[in-house]
Amino acid sequence: MTRSSESSKIGIDARSLSVGPPGIATYVSNLLHHIPYLDPLRGTSPRNNFLWNQLRVPVTFRSRGWTAYHAAAYTAPLHDCRPLILTVHDVSYLANPDWYPYPVDARRLRYYTASLTRADRIIVPSDFSAAEVAKYFPAVKGRIRRVYQGVSGAYFFPDPSGADKARRELALPDTFLLHVGDIHRRRNIPLVAEVSKKLGIPLVLVGKSLQGGEGFAQWPLRFSGVSNDQLRGIYSAAVALVYPSLYEGFGLPILEAMACGLPVVAANTACLPEVCGEAAIVVEPEALSLCEAVQQAKQERERYREAGLARACQFSWETTARETEKVYAEVVPGLR
Repeated sequence: MTRSSESSKIGIDARSLSVGPPGIATYVSNLLHHIPYLDPLRGTSPRNNFLWNQLRVPVTFRSRGWTAYHAAAYTAPLHDCRPLILTVHDVSYLANPDWYPYPVDARRLRYYTASLTRADRIIVPSDFSAAEVAKYFPAVKGRIRRVYQGVSGAYFFPDPSGADKARRELALPDTFLLHVGDIHRRRNIPLVAEVSKKLGIPLVLVGKSLQGGEGFAQWPLRFSGVSNDQLRGIYSAAVALVYPSLYEGFGLPILEAMACGLPVVAANTACLPEVCGEAAIVVEPEALSLCEAVQQAKQERERYREAGLARACQFSWETTARETEKVYAEVVPGLR
């Protein structure tokens, strides 16, 4: 990918690096690492996200001489800042509004719609998400581009010594089931807990947010704010990742687990079969099926370890960056 001049640069909303969902932070961080002409707009998330987008971003766009702007999470400025690329990670807030403490009201829906309508290109992380965005916003279907996200082999790989270290530092049990992700109703964590109880295998939760997590705050094996090294060790020590989420736009923990050689048991919902391919055990999100799947993962551990490692190699942040640059080139003169 070349540029028409060395001064060409594309602005990107990088607030998620300091606050925001960890999945979006991982996405933005890796784009910045692999695309040298991205210029991050950093800062803490203001109370009024709308005003931040409409006032600060356009001023910065002009003052820094950006060639284009990449709004990395759902919403965008409604004036200036063109060409505009918008990433929509999922539309769970529309598909399942009852899952959220603050449902999308008419005003916010107009903002989401205006952001999507104004975007020159809309990046989504899966074919499932592409279909969902097109379903709720049919007018933008022709501008949607699917760009898979990735997993970093520098951070996530089989690590037996890291597993031993994680057991010591975090007092992990010898065997345990694992769930990684913010505690949210869509993650179906009560079902994971039920599977853990039925099988008599302890459950370890790794996540950041307590949203929708009433009853889990006192969970004895729950960790937040772990480092990549610790997370790699936890993945390497577990029996299986159990991921029966009811709605995801991509599902980064699945690839992270696979890259660490951990068998994955996932629900046959949303994008999860698309990400898992044939490398995981994908079943209905109900207790009996999940219990049987965990037992299968234990019995055929080496099979799913090897399949997962091969599957994870098909998703890299380098590829994400290259495909994102192709999207930029569709709307930015001089990029090719």
